[in-house]
Amino acid sequence: MCAATPAAGGRKRVAVVLDFGTAKDAPNGEQPAAARSLCASVPTAANSAEVLAAVATPLRYDSGGLLCAIAGYPRAGCGDAAGGGSGSSSAAGGSAGRGEGGPDLGLIAGAGAVVLLGAGAVWQARRRRTR
Repeated sequence: MCAATPAAGGRKRVAVVLDFGTAKDAPNGEQPAAARSLCASVPTAANSAEVLAAVATPLRYDSGGLLCAIAGYPRAGCGDAAGGGSGSSSAAGGSAGRGEGGPDLGLIAGAGAVVLLGAGAVWQARRRRTR
């Protein structure tokens, strides 16, 4: 990908692929840009943020330093759920990232731990009464 970018002393070439997702994932009223492959030539000490800034301006960050937009996409918002806005099940706190929409394994494990702790407390209380 970086064959056409000449090597230079004190610099590194980094291949970058920008994939903005699908129209289904886009915020309401926006259309994602087409995916593209680029080559960034940056100083050897550059980090990933500097590589991205070299090829995908403008970048937009929130006040906490979270990257909100790459190459101006999306125009607004920061860290919003994918899936087309607040009307979708994933944005409404549904099942983002899970195919079936069931409860998380962590939720089930946590509920199981609470039940076990409760059963242990009851057992201990009964055991103390019989002494």
